[in-house]
Amino acid sequence: MKFHVDELIAAFLAQELDEKSTEELLQWVNASAANQLYFRQKLDAWSAAIDEKESRLYDKNKAFQKFRRRLLRAKQPARPSPGRAILRYLSHHKVASYAAAILLLAGIGGFIYKKGLSGLGIMNAQKDLYVHVSVAPGETRKMLLPDSTVVWLNAGSTFEYPANFTGNTREVFLNGEGYFEVRKDASHPFIVGTTKGDIVVTGTTFNVSAYASKPRFVTALLEGRVRVNAKGGRGHDLVPMQKAELIEGALVVSPVTDTDIYKWKDGLIYFDNEPIKEVLAHLEISFGQKITIRQLNDPGLLLTGKFRVSDGLAYALKVLGESYGIEYIKNPGDNGYIILN
Repeated sequence: MKFHVDELIAAFLAQELDEKSTEELLQWVNASAANQLYFRQKLDAWSAAIDEKESRLYDKNKAFQKFRRRLLRAKQPARPSPGRAILRYLSHHKVASYAAAILLLAGIGGFIYKKGLSGLGIMNAQKDLYVHVSVAPGETRKMLLPDSTVVWLNAGSTFEYPANFTGNTREVFLNGEGYFEVRKDASHPFIVGTTKGDIVVTGTTFNVSAYASKPRFVTALLEGRVRVNAKGGRGHDLVPMQKAELIEGALVVSPVTDTDIYKWKDGLIYFDNEPIKEVLAHLEISFGQKITIRQLNDPGLLLTGKFRVSDGLAYALKVLGESYGIEYIKNPGDNGYIILN
């Protein structure tokens, strides 16, 4: 197992770790204090590959060989050398920039890692590890938090949570849509922060839609009890099968009449009497394909439909076209679609 972990850490340092493997490494790091210590020791070995005098002007090949020697000296099981695993993943031209960056951050007592353009990252700030999760358009993700709370994240969402919950509350931050099954702990409330408001719970099942780029903020309670607090406004306590939606700056409470809308975590796309622009935006992010609106004959048109992600965007548009007279064409430029009327 340690050999496999060393391979993951090596690829992590080279920024060659794919999203699935990054999530695997994060889960392993967060599993125990011993794993976190081992991970830090590997980072120390990496940062020490370039000493302070070499931080401004250094020989990258020398730094790489020094790092390799440190790993080879480490006590490992009688398996292939982890140093060889490092050599498979790390290229010499990457060593200098990443080692120098980690060395610089080590000087202020921590490190920061961000993976490419999007995906997962780890942050160490003031001795607390935080996990950052980004879900690409057309995808969903299920996660298990350190307190055994289960979270599903919808397409286009970002989510941050601490590797270990400490203190009197369990606080996370969501930009997007999430479905939560929170482990009960009355003495440590679970708080979901968003740009539009907060949701406070002790143990319950609920859905939150709060994309920062969209005006909509809706919390639907399926089990338990939650309190929804809008930014700058009054809060509301919800009971099961109620939802609170932010409308013109105030939270409006109404009953949940259909739970299918919250089955996106099971691959279902559902909308009921929603404006066509919102539906097209929903389809775009759910399927991960661009939809360009050239013209809408009836911008106020309300749509109702139910699809599975596995059906594909072409099928969804075909059904909407036949039902509502929407015309569209394939856009060869971006593999998306153009709405003609």
